[in-house]
Amino acid sequence: MTATVQITHPRAGVALLTIDRPERLNAIDPATDHAMAVAVAVLEADPDVRCIVLTGAGEKAFCAGADIRTLLPHLRANIEAGRDDPQFCGLTHRPLTTKPVLAAINGLAFGGGLELALACDLRIAARHARFGLPEIKVGVLAGAGGCTRLPRGIPAALAAEMILTGDPIDADRALQAGLVSRIVDSGKLLDEALALAQTVAARSPQAVRACTALLRRPRFEELREALRDERDLFALLLQSGEADEAIRSFGTKGPPAASAA
Repeated sequence: MTATVQITHPRAGVALLTIDRPERLNAIDPATDHAMAVAVAVLEADPDVRCIVLTGAGEKAFCAGADIRTLLPHLRANIEAGRDDPQFCGLTHRPLTTKPVLAAINGLAFGGGLELALACDLRIAARHARFGLPEIKVGVLAGAGGCTRLPRGIPAALAAEMILTGDPIDADRALQAGLVSRIVDSGKLLDEALALAQTVAARSPQAVRACTALLRRPRFEELREALRDERDLFALLLQSGEADEAIRSFGTKGPPAASAA
């Protein structure tokens, strides 16, 4: 793994996959995007791993989305060259693992960070976590499953408000809407996530794989056309003048607030 992605094995049958860029609120640059995909494939091939916990380093952010200064120009170059791949961090469009993935959301889950969480099979959050799709504020949309999955995972009116304003919701609202299954005090989040993952890992491997495949169908196979349409619109917006200006102006700021994938 690169220095920005870490794999550990804290409990029997459980792997902990950590996005390790706390100085950038665990935002995803091209190298981290690639490293995440490699890590997921490595864990899929490990017979001792039965459940994966995904989290971010530090206490501020799970993942603040794309590192706008680097990933968005990289994606635009790929789009213009005709080699765009919507897959983000090995999770959003093609599941690279048959093993369940639990998102332990330890802070901000913005933009691509929320899209990663939406692609996971289970989600629990720290009490201070916040969730949002702020892409509209930089002239694009959530192109790694956010605009497609969020309205299908929470009440449509709330999803529309989040997508069209770019404003976030807190953990209590996320729990109420069904975006996460539980809220945990921040100091206990990782222990609870690992305990939940260990419970899953202790179940029949064949049954877990079968249930995971069925649970993923509404998020992947049944949304294939919608995800493709979402990506096409993302590509159009990313190549627009409005997006150009937003990316340029963001480059003069500090750590990312988040953006698309």
